[in-house]
Amino acid sequence: MARSLLSHFPILSNSTSPLASSLSCAIAPSKCFPRHLFGRPKASSFQCLCTLSVSEPAVPETSSSVRKRIVSGVQPTGSIHLGNYLGAIKNWIELQNSYDTLFFIVDLHAITLPYETQQLAKSTRDTAAIYLACGVDTSKASVFVQSHVRAHVELMWLLSSATPIGWLNKMIQFKEKSRKAGDENVSVSLLTYPVLMASDILLYQSDFVPVGEDQKQHLELTRELAERVNYLYGGRKWKKLGGRGGAIFKVPEPLIPPAGARVMSLTDGLSKMSKSSPSDQSRINLLDSKDVIANKIKRCKTDSSTGLIFAPSTFIISAVSML
Repeated sequence: MARSLLSHFPILSNSTSPLASSLSCAIAPSKCFPRHLFGRPKASSFQCLCTLSVSEPAVPETSSSVRKRIVSGVQPTGSIHLGNYLGAIKNWIELQNSYDTLFFIVDLHAITLPYETQQLAKSTRDTAAIYLACGVDTSKASVFVQSHVRAHVELMWLLSSATPIGWLNKMIQFKEKSRKAGDENVSVSLLTYPVLMASDILLYQSDFVPVGEDQKQHLELTRELAERVNYLYGGRKWKKLGGRGGAIFKVPEPLIPPAGARVMSLTDGLSKMSKSSPSDQSRINLLDSKDVIANKIKRCKTDSSTGLIFAPSTFIISAVSML
């Protein structure tokens, strides 16, 4: 299945391609769980329990036995906070019962900013533990570390070759972060971050991707890239040149939760709760103690506007009584 997926690319038309072989497990890991989740991978440390053989043809989408696939992940940088839980992990618990789900720790995305190797390794293990503690069931969902599947970065390079630079320059998050840090301190990886995200999604032929409001633009880029690659390498033109024709990638749809998609910062009502914020006071971490959480809530900024607003005395009294 993996070889047929990317053999449409001219450079991968050879069936002995390293990427094609490395995808043989990654592309259909419906029951894969890396034994090396809490350590570096070894040649024999990945136990593949895939239910779909590489040589086995894909089941048609019309079959009632085929579940739609969902892919999602969280960066291991910083502490997992309330926004991550409500916007992502909490929804995973319900989704894993109805979909073919893949949840991974996106450690490659974490290195777009300065990091410490030992701390990143520890954070990766802690994030995996939080996944399991929150209710992610490895008998229902695939859980793995992004960097342990080399096909993520290999596909990213192929997609980068088909990505117009103008598309990346329009990314709002890149504009905001580069403006704060300055051009001299911004890495190229921060610009190409959305291409890696597209690789994460398209690699597994995802049907849906749970995203927050701030990630909708990145998913739209993923959709455009899928359509562009399908047109360049999957159409009749490529079939005439010896390719197999047809669509290469599925075009994923966003899956936005009805509530909790955007939890705001405790110190800035106009910004979302973020792990990258320098102030720990801005977020409620899942591992914070009860006393720390209570203290953060008492000190949080409750209104982003300035000045005094007069309100009925009954409202003021009821508000004070709630404190």
